[in-house]
Amino acid sequence: METMLEMVFNTGTGRRFRITLDNPRPNLTPAEVQAAMEQVINADIFDVDGGVTEINSAQIITTQAEPILFD
Repeated sequence: METMLEMVFNTGTGRRFRITLDNPRPNLTPAEVQAAMEQVINADIFDVDGGVTEINSAQIITTQAEPILFD
């Protein structure tokens, strides 16, 4: 099973901007995620129309792949 941390931001143009990171620490806290997202906003390092302006949401996504076996 694979996990990803998806962080969703609002932009100055009313759109959403997502960052997805593979394999986050299992014991990641909401406070740590919020602090990281605030750093992304304050650093202004992404060339996004309207800029990344505020936190929208964050979530851990878990996926499991099932291979299809051919005869």
